Amino acid sequence: MYYAGLILVDYYREYSDIIFKNIINSNINMNLSIFYEKADRFKTIRDLTYHISNVGVDLDKYNSSREDIDIAKFSYNDAKYIRREMQLKNEDLYYLYVYITAYSDNIKELEYLLNKLEGLLESSGIQTRRANFREEQVFLSCCPLYKNSFEIKDSSKKNILTSGIISTYPFISSSIFDESGIFFGTNMYNKSLIFIDRYDREKYKNGNMVVFGTSGAGKSFFIKLQILRYRLMGIEQYVIDPEREYEKICKNLNGVIFKIGPSSDTYINVLDIREESIEESKGYLSNKIQRLIGFFNLIFNNLNEEDRAILEESIIECYKRKNITFDDESLYKRKNKKRMFKESIDMPILEDLYNVLLEKEATKILALKLKPFISGSLKYFNNHTNIEINNKLIIADIYELRRRKY
Repeated sequence: MYYAGLILVDYYREYSDIIFKNIINSNINMNLSIFYEKADRFKTIRDLTYHISNVGVDLDKYNSSREDIDIAKFSYNDAKYIRREMQLKNEDLYYLYVYITAYSDNIKELEYLLNKLEGLLESSGIQTRRANFREEQVFLSCCPLYKNSFEIKDSSKKNILTSGIISTYPFISSSIFDESGIFFGTNMYNKSLIFIDRYDREKYKNGNMVVFGTSGAGKSFFIKLQILRYRLMGIEQYVIDPEREYEKICKNLNGVIFKIGPSSDTYINVLDIREESIEESKGYLSNKIQRLIGFFNLIFNNLNEEDRAILEESIIECYKRKNITFDDESLYKRKNKKRMFKESIDMPILEDLYNVLLEKEATKILALKLKPFISGSLKYFNNHTNIEINNKLIIADIYELRRRKY
């Protein structure tokens, strides 16, 4: 491995941005070492006062006849500024030393990296010098040894106030590495690996994610990769597939494909009550009715309060005829002398509700609107559930619905 060092020797007098931003966000193989030495406050103010007095006298005496009058004025004003900041704003003076070591296993590539570093730093107003005769000292200074050799200190020494140290902050390129996360890709700026655990509720509010990209950029491949990884982690996944592109991966991962459409032979009964549907509190039927009202509101188009009450009464009657009431025990049965939750075959289907709605004049209009779901083009909704609903990977194939409007 070949190494080469750079010493940063000068900077812009005023800087409003992070001065190492360009090189930190690059993908150059390098080590950056920054040393700060705090100057003695009393001694610094004393020396500044002495310097200001001497230079002030020279400026008054020689005025514009000095060849270095502009430099002297800058030096005079800078000294007054530093003293004022230290005395009035309680800032401290530091000495700043910065070294960079680039490395590569190819000496020609190393030369390229050095040139690139020098160009990036120069564009930020930073002057550098190659450590041709002090490579060892710079290399050791960039190692985690806290070693700032006296042989190179004089070349890189620059003073800086406390407020100026902010612009030398090196940790500006964010990187995400969740301990239990999965690999998402690389940071486009510094090539660091990104590992995200989307389901870490202590760190993230939810596991939502959106993927953008041009055609052929790899969006579908990326999503399939996530499905595979989360399947291995045992996380429940429900995929809406409008183009039938997830069927193969679903079969390979022993998932369940739920096709929705006129030719479908897989069904989910919307009136099913599942034991897992209640998480904390009791009240299976009450919770189910609330969800069904939302579903039927889409079918019947914005129900008013009177229609809601009539529909809820009909739903309760529909479940009652299947011996299901607000008593949660009514959802359990005995099978082979074992107490178990009722199966899908024990639940009502839409046709049962349709028959209840037909019995009253006030609800016949609702029954008419439900007719397409019973014997019309949407009759695939009128069946008992015949898929493994507890599978942790379910693909909803809506290919046949994409051009249909209901």
